[in-house]
Formats: sequence, C-alpha cells, structure tokens
Amino acid sequence: MNKLSLVLCLLLVLVSFRAESEFTYQHYVEIIEGEEYIQTPFGLMLKECIQNVPSGTFVEELEDGSIHLTNDEQNFTKKIFKNDRCSQRNPTKNLNQWIDAGGYWLPNGLTLRSFEGNYRVPNNPQTTNYQQLFYFIGSQNNGGSGPGISIIQPVLGYYRGWYFQSWNCCPQGQAINASAVSGINPYDTIYGSVTVQNNVATITSTNKAGQSSILSVAQNSRNFNWIDATLEVFNISACTDFPTDYLEFTNMKVVLSNGQTIQPAWYDDYGKSQCNGKVTIINPSTIKIQHNLPAQEQQ
Repeated sequence: MNKLSLVLCLLLVLVSFRAESEFTYQHYVEIIEGEEYIQTPFGLMLKECIQNVPSGTFVEELEDGSIHLTNDEQNFTKKIFKNDRCSQRNPTKNLNQWIDAGGYWLPNGLTLRSFEGNYRVPNNPQTTNYQQLFYFIGSQNNGGSGPGISIIQPVLGYYRGWYFQSWNCCPQGQAINASAVSGINPYDTIYGSVTVQNNVATITSTNKAGQSSILSVAQNSRNFNWIDATLEVFNISACTDFPTDYLEFTNMKVVLSNGQTIQPAWYDDYGKSQCNGKVTIINPSTIKIQHNLPAQEQQ
C-alpha cells in the first residue's frame, strides 16, 4: 500500500468513527427503504432527526422553526434548521410502545416545578438480542399548551448494556439527548429529575458515581401538567429479553408550581403486560415494574 492509499484509508476510518460517535448511547441502525433509522425512547426515528449534544446543552426553539443548541462550557453551538421530514414524522403523534406505567394529572391550574426520584437498576436480561428497554420518570405538557407536546425525561436505557441519559422529545420533530453516562450496573441506585423554573426545563440523569447527563430546554409556554413512571420497549423477541428482577422507582418527590409538595394518586391504565409483566404502585413515592413473574404473582 502506498503512502497516499494509507492516508486515505486512515481518513476513511476516522470519518466512520466520528460518524458513529455522534451518538453516545448504544443503538442499532436499521436501514428501511434506503434510509437510516435508530430506535429511541420515542420509537423508530430517522437518524437525521436525532441530535446528540454535550451534557449541559441548552435547547431553544426559534420562531422560524429552527432549534438553537448552545453550551458555553463545552464551546459548543449548533443551529438545526427546520426539517419538514422530521416535523411530519414527529413520534409524539404516535406513542404506543409504553407497556407499563403509572401516571398522574397535576391539580387543575397548577403545573410542575420538580419531579425527582431514584431508580433501582434491575439485572441484565438473560438474552442479548436487539431489544431496547427504556425506564424513566418524566413529564409532558398535555392539553395543548405551547407549540406541541414535549416530553422531558431522564432515561435508563438498555441495549447490550445499561446507560443513563437525559432526553427531550420532540420539538419540531427532533429528539435531543445529552451525552449518556455509563458505568451503570445491576442493582445500582441512580438518580433522575426534571425541574421547571425560570422558563427553563432541566433534565438530570446521574449515575452511582455522581456523573451526570444534563439537558436544559426553553419552556416556550408549555405547561407541564402530567407526570409518569414508565417502561417502554422495542424489539422484544423473547421473554428472556426482559430482566427477571425488578426496576423500582423510589423516593419520588413531586413539587407543584405553587411550591406545594404533593403525594400523587398514581393510576395504571395498562394493567398486565407481556411476559407476565406488572406495575406495582406501592405508595405515592414508590413504583415497581417487573416481568417474568410467576403467574400467581401477576394478579
């Protein structure tokens, strides 16, 4: 191989590595009709509609339909121009992969100031295929406030390993995520929160070692008035693709816009789920999600 060919080869490797490194979470690229798609906590999305940004980035929607991303500490700035393909395929219009969830509507006239809690990480699934598991607490602006539904959530994800990451879906059809934190092991206790103050929603995902994935989003007249604790799944091919142990959200605390701390009266609209799955609402601050339960324990 001559020197020029060697240089070109190295450049090709570098470009391939940089392209793959745009996403700091485990993912699988699917090619559908010649286009690249990636599974997210909001379903299968065009790769061009997913933005991975440094932790601490601020997200702002502009009047022309573009999105401005800034992070002074990381010397990072990016403008995402309006993309009609992303807007037309906005996955918040078709969220149907939640299989286990506790939900709660905040009292009329009040919105969210903060929602926080710990996650007990379950064991690894017995089989490793292409399954994606997403456990999260979060909040949405249900009811039509602001320019479309926005979901703010710290997401514990599993794809051939655990990772923890802050997500916002989907302003202008874009799914935006801060760089994931790794070092997540079975039975760890990790911390997630969403806060809404001074017209900014901040999502924080922190691992056992104290490393965080943080994303801040301009509120943009959205009133976050509904919260949830959820498991969302994709590409399950066998019951062994689920953990056998449980994920538990504990020490959950909800503060309203008037400063009042409340005890949510969680409801479960989903009931029994695949592979003997079950949501157990233990009390206002504790929700357990488990699969592969013995049939008698699923009752």
